[in-house]
Amino acid sequence: MNSEKRAKTSEEPMITHANPSHGDQGSSEPVVSTDLAPAANGNGRRPPPSVPPTRRSRQQGGDGEAAGTNGGLSQWFIDANPLYLISVLLMFLGLLLVSGEANTKQVGVETVALFFGIQNIYEMLMVAMGIYLLRSSTNLRHGKILLLFVLIFMADLTFYQVRISALSAGWGQMVSLLYLLSGAVKLGLAVHLLRITPYWDRLLFPMGAFALIYFAPQYVYHSMDAVGRAGASAAGVPFSGVTEIYMIWVLAALIQLPFIVATWRRSNLEDSTPHALLGTEQSFYWALLLVPFVALPFQLVKNMMADAMAANRAIADMTFVYVPYLLAGLFFVQAFIQKTIRQQGCQNGFDFVMLMGVVGFAWVTWQPGEIMAPLGKANLLLALAGHIAVVITRQNLYSAGFLTMIVTWQFFGWIKAGMLRAAGFLSELSSLAWAGILMTGSFIFLGLGFLLSLKSGRQGALATGAGSPVQPS
Repeated sequence: MNSEKRAKTSEEPMITHANPSHGDQGSSEPVVSTDLAPAANGNGRRPPPSVPPTRRSRQQGGDGEAAGTNGGLSQWFIDANPLYLISVLLMFLGLLLVSGEANTKQVGVETVALFFGIQNIYEMLMVAMGIYLLRSSTNLRHGKILLLFVLIFMADLTFYQVRISALSAGWGQMVSLLYLLSGAVKLGLAVHLLRITPYWDRLLFPMGAFALIYFAPQYVYHSMDAVGRAGASAAGVPFSGVTEIYMIWVLAALIQLPFIVATWRRSNLEDSTPHALLGTEQSFYWALLLVPFVALPFQLVKNMMADAMAANRAIADMTFVYVPYLLAGLFFVQAFIQKTIRQQGCQNGFDFVMLMGVVGFAWVTWQPGEIMAPLGKANLLLALAGHIAVVITRQNLYSAGFLTMIVTWQFFGWIKAGMLRAAGFLSELSSLAWAGILMTGSFIFLGLGFLLSLKSGRQGALATGAGSPVQPS
């Protein structure tokens, strides 16, 4: 009986305690405790205090679930915020009008440069607003939209930098250099303040692409202008621009190499690296890489090559100049889908088909001529270099087989060419020369016959024992 009382007494503190409001009356009314804080008996724990919703969860602005799915048009207006798009369109239209006036040369370079300064202030405001919206978690979607608009502005889609260069070469170079440096500062601030993991190969490519967008058209334009200023001294040497255009496209391919090399073995652009403000870092790098990758060829064709074609119509048919950028670009884009390709087990097949397409395009666009033919040959060599790279680094047997065929075909081509040259040489010899050759051959074959006789005689003697040495008795 006493043991049962002790057991009951030991269990009671676990679930009840006396009501302190009854003082010393010794009331045994049990009160169920929901407080897990350490009581006098030391049992239980207090739950953590309730956390109020953070600013980010309240004003995420569409990065997660829609805050107000039933809000109608007003909620859509708040979430989409088309005011940013209207603002950007108004700025673009203003810059296009300024660019058009500069093209007619009805305004001075100082006026155009003033509008350029206004645009830079506008971009800096967008960068500051975007970083603030992201760092404060006020609205993540709108912050990313503002930074994307800045990236599009940096592609110089209004061509105003070239218009400034047309008015004054010095002003054009200075404006482009300042704008490129300001772009590097904007990019550095975004990476630093948003605490994004820096990948230098991914940061170098957009800056190199923007540099080509700004300076390549100016180089071609002033090369044409220099030929025109030469006057009579250059009357017999019109502007060609073939080699210059080709080398600019080669340079556009070369600036992709650091990124291609860095992602050759493994690319994490399909992974999801969590980021507190952007969701994932990959979304930032996808935009940073793909926008200039698309803008660069567009600008070179619509701006640089358009000016070059105005001086040399033959440039319109120079499709072979695209081969270097196409070759590098296919490996560039592959980095974004590399994980999917390898999961499907078709890395070597993808590389082979891609490279064969480049070889075919280089072959089809090969043009004859003293200048163009060597450049077409250079394109084929570049494509073959791609095959060699995947054979060495990825053990691509398809490319190895193709290269073996090329080497075999080239080897028999060399033999055929050598035989044709020998036949041509022999056909031009005189009768006396042929007589000398035949008589020389007669002596040679006479000597060879005598050597054969000596060898056959020794073998016959050894076989019959007639020529064997005498054995001592």
